[in-house]
Amino acid sequence: MGNDYSDPHIRRRTVLVAVVNNPADLRRAASEGWYRIPQRRAPRRIGADYLAFYQTGAFGKQPEAQTVTFYAPIRRYQLRTRAEIIPTEADHPRAEDYYFRIEIGPLIRLDRPVPANQLRRLTFIHTTLAQLFSAEDVTDLYTQDDSFEKLWQALHANRLRPLANRLAGEWPVDITLRVRSGYLGIRCVDEDDTTQEITYAQLPPRWTLLLFNVQQIQSDLPGCLRQIASTLVNLGGALDNRPGPEFQL
Repeated sequence: MGNDYSDPHIRRRTVLVAVVNNPADLRRAASEGWYRIPQRRAPRRIGADYLAFYQTGAFGKQPEAQTVTFYAPIRRYQLRTRAEIIPTEADHPRAEDYYFRIEIGPLIRLDRPVPANQLRRLTFIHTTLAQLFSAEDVTDLYTQDDSFEKLWQALHANRLRPLANRLAGEWPVDITLRVRSGYLGIRCVDEDDTTQEITYAQLPPRWTLLLFNVQQIQSDLPGCLRQIASTLVNLGGALDNRPGPEFQL
């Protein structure tokens, strides 16, 4: 069955494209249903609906080398040390480093794998499922109007220090601000996002959550900032948001 990206709900689902340098990691993702990303090397925004895999030249002469061929739905996230997620390698030099352990569903093969004809040295790419289905080259995966980045830069311009990739329960919050009563999380969602009720139901103590759809950020950024400012006042004000030690709440 082909990929149906005519459905607007499907088209707007988000995808994080990860760079896979180790064939064993892809085999583990396929057989055990999880993938790991070092926290220190994680992109600023790690939350997505799907995880896709760009297989580097480490895959040798395999036809999937230097392409995005497989993707999978994301089930949940955890933050664990390397020793916790790979206990058989507890003496590894990075055993105590923190990793995002991303649980995924079955790997799905794209009808049209996406090659890297123009660009071989890649980092993480945050894109949409529609772009993944229709791209003819990995350069087509880059999003032009990044609402997340627009909001992130606006918070910095207003002298706030947002934190990336904090986990609230089993899902990353796109942007986190430390407040006197805990944490204010901000998620950038599609206007048809169906996870809002689940997100609120699973929200841990000391967390307050704001959701802004991407259209709202693009059309009314000042209004979004006013809502954030009002919430910060109600929560007792923002604290110095300097990055602290790794944590998961």
